[in-house]
Amino acid sequence: MRLYCNYRQNDWAEWLSIAEFSYNNQIHSSMGRSPFLVNLGHHPNTGQDTGKITENSPGMKEFLKMIEIRNKVEEVLKKTNMMMKKKWDAKKKSEVERKNGDLVWVDATHYSTDQPSRKLLTK
Repeated sequence: MRLYCNYRQNDWAEWLSIAEFSYNNQIHSSMGRSPFLVNLGHHPNTGQDTGKITENSPGMKEFLKMIEIRNKVEEVLKKTNMMMKKKWDAKKKSEVERKNGDLVWVDATHYSTDQPSRKLLTK
């Protein structure tokens, strides 16, 4: 989106549908296929004539191929989820219990103030 928005960044909504189409038309690393191929069984028409003659209604062969693709994607996503869970569980630390009155460190980088200098604020 950064590449296409103007300097003031107020036209991003106009580019959102194109960005969504482009994202869904690309092969995803977790599935090995594009979301369009998984959900529709084919890639949508992008307006480029490839010279191929295709039928409008898919036959039984294409339908079975689509079911096979969905089953493969489902298996791959399950494996990916298991791997992600393993990595998360390995890094996860036990939570620290806090009670009322405990002192904690607060990061104030996202808090705005009307004073001109952050350095001179009271700590």
